[in-house]
Amino acid sequence: MSYLSRIGRPELIDLLLSLIVLIIAFSIVGERRLGVEAVLISAVGVGTGFLLHELAHKFVAQKYGYRAEYKASWSGLFFMIIMSFMGFIFAAPGAVMISKDTHFSDTSTMITEEQLRIALAGPMTNIILIVFFLMLAMASRKMINPFLLEVAYFAFYINLILAAFNLIPVDPFDGGKIFRGSHLVWAIVAVPTILLALPFFFGFRVI
Repeated sequence: MSYLSRIGRPELIDLLLSLIVLIIAFSIVGERRLGVEAVLISAVGVGTGFLLHELAHKFVAQKYGYRAEYKASWSGLFFMIIMSFMGFIFAAPGAVMISKDTHFSDTSTMITEEQLRIALAGPMTNIILIVFFLMLAMASRKMINPFLLEVAYFAFYINLILAAFNLIPVDPFDGGKIFRGSHLVWAIVAVPTILLALPFFFGFRVI
């Protein structure tokens, strides 16, 4: 069975609608308009940062025999669009719902090794993308390609912010489950990521 065949039609609709709303919201915040360039830049960053993050959770969960399906949060998507016109975004488009015969809830105090790996899958996907887009940004700067640099920088930025945000060690973030599963693993993954993201939270551009 291929990975794509594991995505049902309702889930695919939820993923695509969430992706479209995220692209529009970030385009509005970034440019205050929906120009072609703004949408393309937003699509690459959001498409990798959001979509691959959620699919990583889903496929790793399914690998361990869990039921996993992305569900959009319609209220979260609505408020995200509203907030984008106000100049900021709190992205809460939805989440992968994971369950098994033994209940796996965000408030559980017990995290198995499987569940730790499932929680790590999303942020680690973002971290891999951070490295990739950082290298692409540095290469495009040498090639003096302003548009490619903006695409790579925004994708780097989005993946970094998503990784750091999701690694906050409280529920319902991935970091809460990772921290409960292993303080050491959380420290190794989260601390450098959050420290790297701090200048960007305060508006500094370091690339």
